Amino acid sequence: MIPGVSARVTIAIALLAGCSDTSTLDGPCSLTDRCDAGQVCDMTAEGGPVCISASGDLDGDGLTNEKDFCQHAMGGATDEDGDGIGDDCDKCPIAPPFSTVDPDGDDVESPCDPDPHTPGDQILLFDGFLNGLDPRWKPTTAGVWAIKPGELVADLSTSNPQDYIQTNVAGKSNISIVASYRIDSLEASASEHKVGVFLDDPRPAGVANTACGVTKADQGSDELVLVETNQGAMNQRVTGAFDSARLYRAGVYVTGTKSGCAVLADQNPLGTVQATITPDQLSSIGLTARAVTVRFQWVLVVGH
Repeated sequence: MIPGVSARVTIAIALLAGCSDTSTLDGPCSLTDRCDAGQVCDMTAEGGPVCISASGDLDGDGLTNEKDFCQHAMGGATDEDGDGIGDDCDKCPIAPPFSTVDPDGDDVESPCDPDPHTPGDQILLFDGFLNGLDPRWKPTTAGVWAIKPGELVADLSTSNPQDYIQTNVAGKSNISIVASYRIDSLEASASEHKVGVFLDDPRPAGVANTACGVTKADQGSDELVLVETNQGAMNQRVTGAFDSARLYRAGVYVTGTKSGCAVLADQNPLGTVQATITPDQLSSIGLTARAVTVRFQWVLVVGH
């Protein structure tokens, strides 16, 4: 993957302030070194993981410790990467266990930090679709998008038009979005298939926008990794971009006048491309698909 592009394509929710620990502690623990009956491992304790009472509520957020993966902060009901740290307080909720160090001290760890040596990045949004679909997500066609256990499914098996689902984050001039997905099937009668992510400036005078993903035209054998912006498009010919047996990640970043797109297949680079873009703050983010059935596992947005 191209240096600089790969760094900007994997990203993740800011670490919340800790609460004081008033529960009885009973020794260190880990994901493999379990606690005794009636206790759970507090993976977010300041001094390192320790056993605490399973029935308590350390942070007073209404979740008992046994159901709370963020015992020192509000929230913590879900843990996408299974590292024992909740999505709401994980410095990198897509990297089990654990993500790497945070050299710039901005509370976003690699591989989620697009620039780990420059402070200031923050996780603007992370959604693992584990608690249903947040009502802030707005689909173009409601019947196309549905939540299945831990996944957002776009079913365009009988529909040719491209469809979108979007939400808003704080506007940033340096911003990235990355999503993990699997492709189940292609709609046989369609002439073109697409899966991707996008960023947009939705303000009335805004013009900046960019999209990144894969596309396939049935009239030929070409599969492309494609980046499109308000100033143009670039693509790279690839193979294996629509394989139902593979797990994909697609991500796009914007910094200054550059927009970079990268797609990974089973953690291996599939293709990377760049294009110019009008510099501005982008706050509308989303997922898109055309003539496919695709299952999104999570989406992550980071920026500064």
